[in-house]
Amino acid sequence: MSPPQELWPWRQPRWFSTLFKIDLWERFSFFGMMAILFLYASASPRDGGLGMDAGGAGALVGLYVSATFVASVPGGWLGDRVFGAQRAVGYGGAVIAAGHLCLALPFRAAFFPGIALIAAGTGLLKPNLSALLGAFYPERAAARREAGFSVFFISIQAGALTAPIVTGFLGERVNWHLGFGAAAVGMGVGLATYLRGRRHLGDVGRRPGQPAAPETVRRVARRTALGVGAVAALAALDVLAGTARMEHFVAGLGLLVLFAPIPYARAITKGPAVSADDRRRLRSYGWVFLATAVFFLLAGQGNSVLNQFAAVATERAVLGFTVPASWFQTLHPLFVLLVAPVVARISTGPGRRLNVPVKLALGLSLAAVSFLLMASAAGLAATGPVSPAWLTVVYLLQACAELVVGAAGLGATAQIAPPGASGQLMGLWWLAGAVGAVVGGQLARVAMSGGSVPAPAYFLGLSLLPVAVAAALAIGRRRINTRLGLDTPALSPTEVS
Repeated sequence: MSPPQELWPWRQPRWFSTLFKIDLWERFSFFGMMAILFLYASASPRDGGLGMDAGGAGALVGLYVSATFVASVPGGWLGDRVFGAQRAVGYGGAVIAAGHLCLALPFRAAFFPGIALIAAGTGLLKPNLSALLGAFYPERAAARREAGFSVFFISIQAGALTAPIVTGFLGERVNWHLGFGAAAVGMGVGLATYLRGRRHLGDVGRRPGQPAAPETVRRVARRTALGVGAVAALAALDVLAGTARMEHFVAGLGLLVLFAPIPYARAITKGPAVSADDRRRLRSYGWVFLATAVFFLLAGQGNSVLNQFAAVATERAVLGFTVPASWFQTLHPLFVLLVAPVVARISTGPGRRLNVPVKLALGLSLAAVSFLLMASAAGLAATGPVSPAWLTVVYLLQACAELVVGAAGLGATAQIAPPGASGQLMGLWWLAGAVGAVVGGQLARVAMSGGSVPAPAYFLGLSLLPVAVAAALAIGRRRINTRLGLDTPALSPTEVS
């Protein structure tokens, strides 16, 4: 099947529309929950919240986000080796819907099972959805692939734009669980849409690319059960001993995330269809992994630190109406919606001459500038609330950064994936996000715990890391691009179509 030729979702083939719609509604449910998760966790029990301090609530957000990324590792494996990408996306959507329904229940006991189900379902859906999208493009259609992912980002941001308005109003002004319930409805609509339109996907992703032998599935299931059982036993002992703290769970998951990428990448290189060239490309993939991790470290601050800045340090009164802090979360997706078509057009025009390392460096540089601005805003906020224009410009820069880094990173991941391992390599890309989310969550916890680090210094420090990585990518751009195998001649327009 030919790739999309237009830069708008409604002008795409039906297979693209099917994938686009479930991603839109899944992102609606995800960002709808994220808009109120920190606020719900930090609200007092009298106000219907969990009563956590700001640092603990920030750690919870980091734990949840990193868990969704970590879950993409087994999710990608299941799509490639057991279910096939099409079924993996459907199963993932069903599990996510079940998790949101748990959060909609007005019982504290349903909270952690709910976010666990959402994390597991997201890990199953996201890498396989990205793998499905990439599978519709010819191998050398790099520019079209990046443009397609740029357009796909519209679905993410359309959901992220509308969701905080709905769930934020319902959660902050009516009832937290009603806000979570709205997210459940969104995921249910997305799942029904996908199941109805799945026939348009044809045979792409219908079967696993590298079917696992029954004994392999049984062996993996046994090891998984042992691992989950061990973790559950340790958690139960921690609870029974009365020493259970959110920090313990964060630390455990953090260690898993930080040590998992290398053995996971090695496991991919040992696949039956992986060639020597594939292994060379996978070894150089570390640069894409690093840039992605740094970007997600920065992006994750929006759900906690920037959310808190909007709540306590930003002027929110407009004509007698106090704008809910969660509504500031809509600025980022709004700007992505406006900028995405431009980035997609540039990717198929002048931007196609820029290689992937340069694009990653450009995106990280934009993110660095946004945190330099936050350092200035935080300094001014010491004397009183600042204008919302500061956050507005910050979210604009971060939106541009996400489009550049996300499209380049996902496009490169789809292009260099070994045969039958697309979902697994997409899982590695999301695992990079987990590394960033874990580190970013811990940094946010420090920043929001008692003012031990002045806010201007915190934001200034965050801006230095992307600058360093961007400089390394720019200096080694030709060598990195060659070793990734991304310097092959692009297809001509007639070949693409």
